[in-house]
Amino acid sequence: MNNKAFKAQNNEFHEGFAMTFQNGCTISVQFSKHTFCDSGHTSAEVAAWDDKDNWLLFDKENSSWIEVSNGADVMTYQSPEDVAKLIYTLSQK
Repeated sequence: MNNKAFKAQNNEFHEGFAMTFQNGCTISVQFSKHTFCDSGHTSAEVAAWDDKDNWLLFDKENSSWIEVSNGADVMTYQSPEDVAKLIYTLSQK
């Protein structure tokens, strides 16, 4: 991963980061008061998309990533363990 693949976003509306993996998939982890989480106390909001800019959601039941047609879907209130799993599994997709 190079510096262009990792972007920290810290301002009034965004606190978090985004990273793009060698497979072209990108994950965004946000934890501000303006996102679907508890401001980073115990959870974060996560969004993911593939190298073709298709938005992805993680299906916990099948432990797999699925493409979604609504490009505004995010994974809300993700625990630190969830975030770690999402980062790892997306990097391996």
